[in-house]
Amino acid sequence: MHDWELYKLRMLNATHSNMAYLMALEGVVYVDEAVAIPAVRGYLEQFLAREAIPTLTEIPGHPAEEYGRTVLGRYTNTGVRDQIARLCIDGTAKFPSFLIPTIERQLELDGSVDYAALALAGWARYLATVPATERAHDPHGDQAASFAVRSLGDPQAFLEFDQVFTPRLRESTRFGEAFAKASQSLAANGSVDAIDRLLDD
Repeated sequence: MHDWELYKLRMLNATHSNMAYLMALEGVVYVDEAVAIPAVRGYLEQFLAREAIPTLTEIPGHPAEEYGRTVLGRYTNTGVRDQIARLCIDGTAKFPSFLIPTIERQLELDGSVDYAALALAGWARYLATVPATERAHDPHGDQAASFAVRSLGDPQAFLEFDQVFTPRLRESTRFGEAFAKASQSLAANGSVDAIDRLLDD
């Protein structure tokens, strides 16, 4: 895969999906409104710096950090009015390309997986708590939701959804613990407070 494509998948596409379900749970409608929340902006910045960028091969003359700043700058454009609901479409298809490879590489590097874990916990909670008639389209959404509902009582149950979660992730104690912690924080505190708590860790 070309390095430019990895830049786009692991920074632009991933940050879209990372904020999508967390913000949908908060009732935020537009992307620019989401990144205007300081905790959300900080969350995306830290995800890029700690988790996405360390997995990338830097393109000469095009630092990954600069690309990441450009991506976040685009999200603040109030003239675009990109909708959070659009970003929630087809999570089952998106996460395996946008986020799972980053987590797998971070597990190899013994790096952070907490920010990605919170994004996926947000997806699980969205699937489990938003009525099917109100969820964004996903051809596999009902199947994903069946795992998500089980995860309300046992967070690890969501990781059994093998269309998204690879054996490496399912077998990782470290990722499993990060996912469970994120799920519990979301349930207790809501998205923005859960993000704040993660940033304070």
